[in-house]
This record gives sequence, C-alpha cells and structure tokens, in this order.
Amino acid sequence: MFKKMSVLSLMLVLALVVSACAQSNEESGEGAGTDSESVGESVNYQIIGIDPGAGLMKATADVIDQYELEDWKLVEGSSAAMAAALKKAYDKKEPIIVTSWTPHWMFSKFDLKYLEDPLGIYGEDENIHTIVRNGLAEDLPTAYQVLDQFDWTSDDMANVMVSIQEGTSPEDAAEQWVSENADLVEAWTDGAESVDGDDISIAYVAWDSEIAFRNF
Repeated sequence: MFKKMSVLSLMLVLALVVSACAQSNEESGEGAGTDSESVGESVNYQIIGIDPGAGLMKATADVIDQYELEDWKLVEGSSAAMAAALKKAYDKKEPIIVTSWTPHWMFSKFDLKYLEDPLGIYGEDENIHTIVRNGLAEDLPTAYQVLDQFDWTSDDMANVMVSIQEGTSPEDAAEQWVSENADLVEAWTDGAESVDGDDISIAYVAWDSEIAFRNF
C-alpha cells in the first residue's frame, strides 16, 4: 500500500542564497551578478557540496560538465559543513551556492533561491510515500487510517526540522508543531476510532523530518 504524503518533496537542486546585501547591490547595478563582478567571481567559482559519495554530488558534477562550467569547483564536505558555510555567508550577507534539497530546515531559516536547471540534470520532483505491511488495515484499522490520512507539506517539515536543528528534542518539536497545527492533526484522525494505546513499530529514515514524524 502506497500513500503519497507530500507533493512537494525531495527536489534535488542547487540553492543560491540571495542576501539582503546581494539584493541591494544588484538593484543598484553594483556587485554580484553585474558586469563588474560575475556571479562566479562573487563565489570564487565554488559550489559548496556535501558528502563525496552522495548522489546529489554526482548530479552536481554532471551539472558542471554538461553546462561547461570548466572554471567551477565542487567542494566536498558534509551536510553539516555545507550548512555551516551557508550560515556563515548568510550572516555576512555574502552570496554562496550550495547543494541542497527540499525538505530541509535551511529553507525555513534562510531566504534561498533555487537555480534553474533547464537541462533537467537533477530530474523531476519526487514524492515521499508511506508504505505499510500487508494486513495492517485488518489488524490495526485505526493506525492504518491515521497513516493513510497523514499529509503535510515540505514547509511543515522544515519548520519542525528547524526546531530540532536549534536544539529542541524531536519529541518537544513534534509536540510544539502539533499544538500549533491542531486543525491539520484533527484531519489526520478524522473518523478514526479510539484505541487503547497499542504500540506499533514504524521504520523510518533518520532525517529530522522523519524523526519528528515518529514522535507525533
């Protein structure tokens, strides 16, 4: 059984931070993005990447090749190092290009801009699905119904992820989000019968958004 949870999921793209300083310079005809200083020069022809074995890094290497960006360098590192570099540049109001994806807490915390990919190297939008075992609908109909009705957006995920990234425990981040989105949570449980609190096991990928979902 497959259930689509979000239609706004996991589009792997490059993200360009347009800081207040960069926007101001562009409007005045100075700085990054003008004849006096190209975008490449403003970011030292670097794309800040993540772990070297990640599929996103391979796709970005293909971007550099297929768009003939011979002078550009893809900097290997980690997701944490990429986020730290983004925050440092953002705080200093400097432009930076990083590899990223949605959902991610960065898009809730920072004002980011997706770069266009007319060749479609990063592919189309993907979807996140819930998969349940055969027979769950018969064995635990309430759990099945809630999982079937569960639906949230990438913005919802990012908001929870920001709280976790800033030090809130997944349990508290989930509780806070639920208290602030009672109407949506009510829709998830609409029509579901009361149960006596039986435990169920949920397998999940250790992403902040999925960790938060586990604690709902």
